[in-house]
Amino acid sequence: MSVPIVQSLSRLPAPPAALALDGASTLAGVPASLIWAIAILTFGILLMVCVLLLLKRESEPVLPWGQGAGADRGRHLQHLNRLLRAIRAINSLILAERDGSKLLEKACRSLTTTRGYRMAWIGLIEEGTKRVDPVTQAGFENGYLEQITVTWDDAPTGQGPTGRALKTGEPSVMRDIQSAVEFEPWREQALERGYRSSAALPLRFEGNVLGALNVYSEMPDAFDIEEVGLLQEVADHLAYALGSIRLEAELAEARRETEQWRHIGSALERASVGIIVTDGEGIITGINRRMMGFLNGYETPEEVINRVRMATLDIFSEAAARACLDELLARGRPVRFECHPPGADGRPRTLSCRGLPLLGEGAGPKEAVWMVEEAGHRPAPSVGTGRMP
Repeated sequence: MSVPIVQSLSRLPAPPAALALDGASTLAGVPASLIWAIAILTFGILLMVCVLLLLKRESEPVLPWGQGAGADRGRHLQHLNRLLRAIRAINSLILAERDGSKLLEKACRSLTTTRGYRMAWIGLIEEGTKRVDPVTQAGFENGYLEQITVTWDDAPTGQGPTGRALKTGEPSVMRDIQSAVEFEPWREQALERGYRSSAALPLRFEGNVLGALNVYSEMPDAFDIEEVGLLQEVADHLAYALGSIRLEAELAEARRETEQWRHIGSALERASVGIIVTDGEGIITGINRRMMGFLNGYETPEEVINRVRMATLDIFSEAAARACLDELLARGRPVRFECHPPGADGRPRTLSCRGLPLLGEGAGPKEAVWMVEEAGHRPAPSVGTGRMP
């Protein structure tokens, strides 16, 4: 039969006198053997706790130096700081560079050199198609864009991050190119060049999507919500700059085309198309006979000039035409539209109309010139292509 623990401990020798407690007087009547037994039990419990803590520590994986949670956070902040430097550099470019192609090229180069992306490229929507036209790239591209096809339709080539970004107008992230099913059309080419994850950011300008900024990393799952938000900021700034550059080019072309109308004189009557000149409020100040043939209810120019607003004419009775009229008069932008007013015989006809602003010192146009002809009379130039101005 085992001996009780207290009895066993009571047989141990008493502690040396040097270890006697100073407050012995307060322990009068308590056997010394019992005090010594309690001390040994306490020490044993502490020793057991230490052993358990050591065993728990040994069971946890040992991370190399610098790879703990703190190091991960520090590395993440470092990446964001580098991206912020790239954003500042791109914003400086936007203020200084007025060539659209050069601006996009320099922006991609800044993202790859400052932030360290494996590759960056920008694709614009091809007018009249569902294809994406790569217009510039930087980083390790090595023929990648020549080998692939990217669309934004319902085909497999339109299901990747670029196609989704163009269709939704929102960022799209590919976290692991190697395993993502939707990246199948481009996976082999991407992995050969070391691309493991990517993000596509739509270039959004005044409610339209012009194209997409695409960036690639050699690490899987490299784009978190903070980084994607900053990249979308870059894309929005680039889209605004690109849209502004295009608008400036359109206005410059409008000035060149309408400069001749400042001294039109009899040229109005010699023109092969219908022409109306209005003031900044849309009141007709000049019209040729060819244009009078397109109007209903008026016999002579005198009935119209300085009396009639453009908005009251049949050619502006449709919603699209009224929107174009407001766009030119309020914002000074060139416009083009088709309308279908009835002819002299009462049957509808299709007219092609173009409005060009004559800008003055104020916010809106000082005057405007409207050219009208029957659709199909001559081919109209293309509008809104995805190419750089």
